[in-house]
Amino acid sequence: METLTYLFVFVAVVALLLVFVALRWASSGLARVLIVALFALLLPAAYAAPASLLGRAKPVTLEWVNTQVKEASVLSATLIEGDAIYLTLRWNDAPSLYKMPWDRKLAEQLQQTMEESSRQGTQPMMRQPFEPSWDRQEPRFYTPPQPKMPDKPYAPGGQGGPGGQGPSYYEFRHPGQPA
Repeated sequence: METLTYLFVFVAVVALLLVFVALRWASSGLARVLIVALFALLLPAAYAAPASLLGRAKPVTLEWVNTQVKEASVLSATLIEGDAIYLTLRWNDAPSLYKMPWDRKLAEQLQQTMEESSRQGTQPMMRQPFEPSWDRQEPRFYTPPQPKMPDKPYAPGGQGGPGGQGPSYYEFRHPGQPA
């Protein structure tokens, strides 16, 4: 089950307990009918409200569960000047959409990082995405170093052919020319 389903079940159980307590102390029949009717209206609202938020950006200040995340990959970014910085972040599994308050210096830093990452063929990264930091010395967005190129398939000691046999280099000879 998803987190949203667990949250809804929790809210429904707590609301049901409140209804039982209220029914116990309500003396008139009209009050009891009103309590049951409000409970019946609460259940669809409690399910629909979080479900409507699933496709919207979550403010980074409201992220409480994943505050221990040290760095995240920036999959995409949308900058709306004067409004917000929208980021799609991924740190271990599924990507999530987040909203940061507008900051011109941070937006410029993000743009430069995305351009540099695009040139290098790497994924831009973000340090401590959910920590409200006043430290402006260390950039929040950065381009990781290019990955190391794979080693050539030559064995050490000059025996670089398949299985460690043969020459450690290959010479191109045009067909039809003498060796």
